[in-house]
Amino acid sequence: MVAKKRRKVKWKINFDKKKVTETFYFLFSALVILFLAFSCFNIYEKKKSSERDLLILNNQMKELEKEKDLLSFTLGETYSDEYLERVAREDLGMQKPGEKIFIIKKETSIEEIEEVEEVSFSNKVINWFKDVFNLPE
Repeated sequence: MVAKKRRKVKWKINFDKKKVTETFYFLFSALVILFLAFSCFNIYEKKKSSERDLLILNNQMKELEKEKDLLSFTLGETYSDEYLERVAREDLGMQKPGEKIFIIKKETSIEEIEEVEEVSFSNKVINWFKDVFNLPE
C-alpha cells in the first residue's frame, strides 16, 4: 500500500474592505437600536409604575382630607356647651348647683379578695423566675 500524500489546503480569504465596514456599521447600528429600545421599555415601565403610585397617593390624600374634615368638625363640636357639660359631668365628676352625684362602685366578691390575698411573697418570686426564664407553669 502506497501512502497517499496529503495536500495542504490553503484557505484564501479575501477581505473586501467595503463589505467589512458596511457589516461593522450594520452591527453597530443594530446594537445601538437594541440599546435604545431596551432603554425606552425601561422608561415606559417606570412611567407606568409612577402613575400607579400617583393614583394610590391621590386616593390616600382624598381619604386623609375626609378624615381632616371630620376631625375639624369634631374639634368645632368640642367648643359647644353641650359637649363641655358632658365632659365635665362624666370625666371630671362635676355637678350643677343643687345636684347630687351618686357613684356606684363595682362589688367585689369574697373569692376575688381571697385570690388577691393568696399571692404571697414567695409566690411572687417564683412567678417572676418563671417569667424571666420562660418556664412552664
